[in-house]
Amino acid sequence: MIKRLSNPILFILSAAFLFGLGSVLSKKVGNTSASDSIHPFQIVYARFFFAFIIVSVLVFFKKIKFKSPNLPIHITRSICGWSGVAILFSGVIYIPASDAVAITFLNPVFAMLLAIFVLKERFKINRWIAVVISLLGTVVLLRPSLDFGSNLFAYLCLAGAFIMGIEILCIKVLSEREPFLQILFINNLIATLIGVFPMILFFKTPNIIQLIELVTIAGAMVLGQFFFLNAMKGTETTFIAPFFYSTLVFVMILDLALFGVIPDIISLIGASLIILGGIFISLRINFKVFS
Repeated sequence: MIKRLSNPILFILSAAFLFGLGSVLSKKVGNTSASDSIHPFQIVYARFFFAFIIVSVLVFFKKIKFKSPNLPIHITRSICGWSGVAILFSGVIYIPASDAVAITFLNPVFAMLLAIFVLKERFKINRWIAVVISLLGTVVLLRPSLDFGSNLFAYLCLAGAFIMGIEILCIKVLSEREPFLQILFINNLIATLIGVFPMILFFKTPNIIQLIELVTIAGAMVLGQFFFLNAMKGTETTFIAPFFYSTLVFVMILDLALFGVIPDIISLIGASLIILGGIFISLRINFKVFS
């Protein structure tokens, strides 16, 4: 059994980086201006298929003993996970990556609201201050180029944020009851089966570079899932959610590193507010500042 580390903030930041990496790479593989681009549904399928292979190898060598799984929650989580990733990967291809990721990763807000009403987590004003600060940063990021009125994918990304908020809630429940590798194994198996038909409709044989990129996307996302599960276990959703906004910051950094996209002043202000929200709650919890 893989031993769980004890720093949920470090885990959620690691997960945010890896999810950002997977998202930015999916933009490259699905670039619509390239004649050999891969359809988003095939990218999503590869993400879960290769992740399932990776997890299966770990399960085999670690000799993980599965507990009785809660299949309704697993199925709900997998449906939401597949749908959310499909929306996100489509969004980063068809609208600016920062916009797509910013909208989709409003999911921590939905997760926190659902956690209060469904899991009966306590309403803590300091955590909501952090959320409001980070949410303001997201709004700033959205302002320059996003047009909800004329772009269907903006609405889809907003729906994806709600769907992924439900998934976070399912992950929270599962992480308290089942081994991590069992959760990852079942999730990636179900999501792979869900994606078979959509993938077949748009399948294109990838070249060797695209194949490497697809495997890298899967590896980044499954490792991100592992970090995310560690962050959620034993930690309230309302505490950990604000840090997930850092995904937006990592996306901007990776966009710069991989594609030479230089963020403008508005993007930098938005990113700064997102970081400020995380710092606020970290200082409040760990060092009793702002008490």
